Parts: sequence; C-alpha cells; structure tokens
Amino acid sequence: MDIYMAPKKVFTRLKEKAQWVKPFIIVLVVIAIVAALALNITRATLAVQQREALEQRGLSEEQIEQAMNLFNGPLAMIAAAISAAIFTTIILLLFALIINLFIPLFGGKSLYKTVFSVVCFSALIKVPAAILKLILIAITKSPYVTTSLALLTPNLVKNSFGYQLLAGFDFFIIWEMILVAIGISITNELKQKNAYLLVFIIWIASVFIGIGLGSVFRPGIGM
Repeated sequence: MDIYMAPKKVFTRLKEKAQWVKPFIIVLVVIAIVAALALNITRATLAVQQREALEQRGLSEEQIEQAMNLFNGPLAMIAAAISAAIFTTIILLLFALIINLFIPLFGGKSLYKTVFSVVCFSALIKVPAAILKLILIAITKSPYVTTSLALLTPNLVKNSFGYQLLAGFDFFIIWEMILVAIGISITNELKQKNAYLLVFIIWIASVFIGIGLGSVFRPGIGM
C-alpha cells in the first residue's frame, strides 16, 4: 500500500534490494480478471460488432455461427484474460528495457532488475484504474470507457486522431509515470529532472506510436 501513499519509502527499499515478483503477479491477475469480466459485461454489444466484421469478410452463415458460438462461450473470456496478461507483461518488460537503455544517457546507472522492479511497483496503479473502469463498464454496459482527457470531448469520434490522442493521456497512467520517474531517480541515482524528462519522453512517444499502430489496424482514422 505504500506505493499509493508513500512511494519514496518503497523505492528506497528497492534501491537496497530489487523485488518485482509480487507486484508483477498482482497486476497480471487483476488485469486478467478485469479483462474477462469486462468482456462478459459487454458481450452483447461486442457480439454485434463481431458479427458485422465477419459478414464484411464474406464468411458463410455457418462459419459466422461457429465463430459467434466461440465468442459467446467461456473460451472467449479465458482468451481475453490470457491476452490481457500477455500484453501487460510485454509492455512492462519493454518499457523497463527502454528506460534502462537510456538511463546512462541521462546521467544514471543502468540496472535492469532494479528498473523493472520500479516499473512493476509503479504498475500497481493499474489495479485501482482497472477496477474503476470495470465499475464504469458495468454501469454503462459499454466497452468504451475512459479515465483520460477524452472525457472532456465526449462527442469526438472514437477512432479519430483527436480522441485517440486525448485518450492516451490517462490520469492513472500519468500517476504511474510520475512514480516511475521518482523511482528511477532514487534507485538509479538519476537527477529527478532528468528522470521525469526520460520517462515522459518515452511515454509520449509511445502514445503517438500507439495511435499510428491503431490507424494501421483501423483504416479510415480521421481528424
């Protein structure tokens, strides 16, 4: 709980002994459970979109029914949970790796295990974020909930560049990035100003990369 109330105490302990297993497991379990429950809550809405996508691909009615039976079964929830856990694992590992590679350029000491520990403990912010989003999904019955700047522009089209950009600036992620910056400044002997600069450059770059990749898989993204 110190990561929420007294993060500097956590990072000071991590400087003495890097630890990542417990927060890593907690984050993955919560993310997986929330992903499965969110799919179950919004299954009716997503099923309509799924059927339309299959019809556009020119599948026969029999093939569509087989696919929809799988989508409406328990395997879809299991797949959602596993996919969310795998995706989160990749993001945490890659984010820590990139930070670790650039730390020496900003005047700090490169220690991957320590950086990964900081990233994993900071990722515990994802727990209340995921729970809040699940509550919002349960209330709205919609998969399109956000805790980002996109709340200020509810009328923007969901796949527009403007909406995607604002959605990238999630309040919980900003909190998480602040913790990562504080953490590496303590554990990797980095000036706090340089730590914030490093973390936020990487994060903002990831927002634009995410929008770019999203436009590839969602053709027709507009302003």
